[in-house]
Amino acid sequence: MRPNISTQSNHISRFSGLLILVLSVSCALLFSTAKGRADVTYDVTNVATDDQLNVRATPSATAEKVGTLAFDAKTITATGASRQVGRSVWVEIIVEGRKGWVNAAYVTPTRALTSLCQEPLVCSGTEPFWALQLDKTRGDFDSLSEGKSVIEFRSSRSAHGVPNIWSLKGTTGPARSPVFALLEETNQCSDGMSDLTYRYSIRIDIKDGPFYAGCCNPHPGQPAP
Repeated sequence: MRPNISTQSNHISRFSGLLILVLSVSCALLFSTAKGRADVTYDVTNVATDDQLNVRATPSATAEKVGTLAFDAKTITATGASRQVGRSVWVEIIVEGRKGWVNAAYVTPTRALTSLCQEPLVCSGTEPFWALQLDKTRGDFDSLSEGKSVIEFRSSRSAHGVPNIWSLKGTTGPARSPVFALLEETNQCSDGMSDLTYRYSIRIDIKDGPFYAGCCNPHPGQPAP
C-alpha cells in the first residue's frame, strides 16, 4: 500500500504550525518577564518616615498605583529607563517582578561617586539661578546672569583622608578662564526652596567671574559605568 503523500504533508504542516505557535508563546512569556540591570539600583530618599513612595504603572502622578516602597528602601532594581514628563523626571524600576515608575526626586542611585564624573550629575543653585550638567569631563553650564557656556574639567582629586570631597579644575570660554570647583558628598544639601535634600553640594569659582554655590544629584537613569 502506497503512503498517502497528501495526508503526510497535511500532518507535517499542522505539526509545523503547532510548533511555531508553541515557540512563539514561549518566547513571548520569556521576554515579557520583567528584568532589570544589575548595575542600576536606587535608594529611596526625601520620603517622610511615616510615608511611602508610590510606584505607578506609567510615569504620571495620576497613573494607577502598582506598588509602594518603604521610606528607607535600598538597592531597588531598575531597568535603566527614564522619562521626563513636564518638569519631573521618572525612572522605571522593578517591584516584586513587575515594572513600575517612580518620581526621580525621591530616589538616588545606590552607587557612590568615587572619581571625577564617574556618573553624570545635575547641579543647580539660586541667586542667581544657574544649572550645570556634568558628564565625563564636560560641564554644560547655564546661568541666568551670565548665559550658557561649557566648562572643560581637566583634573580632579579627592581630599587626603576624606574620600567624599573632590576638587575639580578646568577652563571655560574663549579666553579659557580658569575654573575651580569643590564637590562634596553630604547627602543633606538643600536648595533653599524646597524640602528636598541632595546628595552633593558644589561650589564653582570662575576666575574674574561669579562664585556659585548649589546642590547636585546623579542624573536619573544614568548609572555609573
